Amino acid sequence: MTPFDQAYSKLNQAQKQAVDTIEGPVLVLAGPGTGKTQVLTTRIANILKQTDADPSSVLALTFTEAATREMRQRLIKLIGKDGYFVQVTTFHGFCNDVISQNPERFS
Repeated sequence: MTPFDQAYSKLNQAQKQAVDTIEGPVLVLAGPGTGKTQVLTTRIANILKQTDADPSSVLALTFTEAATREMRQRLIKLIGKDGYFVQVTTFHGFCNDVISQNPERFS
């Protein structure tokens, strides 16, 4: 059984529905410790597995640096070295990068 299959088998039915939806947005609304990070990383892995999407074209945003580290490690576990190429960052870090790369647009 692959790491993806192992992670997928631990999800409940609603979580599997979110992971299986590879087209369009999905809202995952849940409290702390309910598996949101697992659902998101498994969904990213599934999108990369089922499509020809390049890992560098995937953006995963979260609130804390700790969550970005956790997501990255889970992605690497699920998809191997491609996990390093998925852009996993905080909302703050992403916005800071956009501003830094486009100073002419921000006065």
